[in-house]
Amino acid sequence: MAALTGAGRPECGRTAVNHAAPITATEADVERLRAHVASLAHELKWIERTLLDSGTIDALLRGRRFVYVGGRPRSNAVLREWLARAGGVFVHHVALIDVDPGDRATRFAALLPRTDAVLCPLDTIDPGSLAALRNICARHGVPWVALRTSNLASFVAGLARADHRRQRLAALPPFAHGCRRLR
Repeated sequence: MAALTGAGRPECGRTAVNHAAPITATEADVERLRAHVASLAHELKWIERTLLDSGTIDALLRGRRFVYVGGRPRSNAVLREWLARAGGVFVHHVALIDVDPGDRATRFAALLPRTDAVLCPLDTIDPGSLAALRNICARHGVPWVALRTSNLASFVAGLARADHRRQRLAALPPFAHGCRRLR
């Protein structure tokens, strides 16, 4: 009977009330969840638009060059195929950027000429590499887009975000192009 009741084990002496304590969310938790829902809604909107208008994805990819940092092998293969079919270029970067600031950062920077945007799924990059990526992109004047995840929906939403920001930047006078990060 002692084995079933946990008698003699201090961790089993807690009352059921302790386990049934109400869960309270902080304002920060609520805001984080709202931001996550908004991000998912944005991705869904672009996936739906893409499915309804087959030319949308081609228009976003045609003649464009994107450097994609990280990702997952299966989705990367689909992304590479999409870009190739639409006449775009998919450049995949997998190495850490911040480990050897000289060599790897130089190799990453060498990918940036003629790049329309750097797309970076946040689920496959470490914080140090993300900081290095942001700095290198800013130094070379190449916009970067943070993707929620490395899935295809995030990629499509990121393309739409990059295109929207590109159009807004193109409409600004030349001296207003100081901030290049795309959100």
